[in-house]
Amino acid sequence: MQFLDKAKELDKNPLLKKLILFLVITLLLYLGLDIVLHHQQIGLTFTSASNTILGNEEEFLDPILFDVLLEHVHANILSSMITLLLLTTIYIRLKAESKQRLIHLSFSTAILSQVILLLTTTLPLLINIWIVVFLLWHLSAFILGFIIIGKLLK
Repeated sequence: MQFLDKAKELDKNPLLKKLILFLVITLLLYLGLDIVLHHQQIGLTFTSASNTILGNEEEFLDPILFDVLLEHVHANILSSMITLLLLTTIYIRLKAESKQRLIHLSFSTAILSQVILLLTTTLPLLINIWIVVFLLWHLSAFILGFIIIGKLLK
């Protein structure tokens, strides 16, 4: 991870530039697949997420166990923080006049989406809010990634 310290020297080292570019592309691929994974596991519509989290007696669907949901949230917090840490570190190094609002929005919505997901087991009305916040943190991370790619390809 020492290459992140040398991100300001990218003009002198094209190989380092490619390394960081491929890292950012990999992180964006992870973010896209994370959305697909959540769509498959929990659902990103109110009906599918509600059926997964709360269950559905008419369709004989059991609700997700709280310990399974807690384990899911635990893994998500770790992976989202690592992803955002890498993206924001590169973003700050490349863009000295970086927008702090985008960084704060990314981290805040990433954590908030996990907290709201846990709360949906007791407050079903929060399911729609969870979907919006979940997609918002992914969108802000995508924006960070595309800004970085734009700076690297200049």
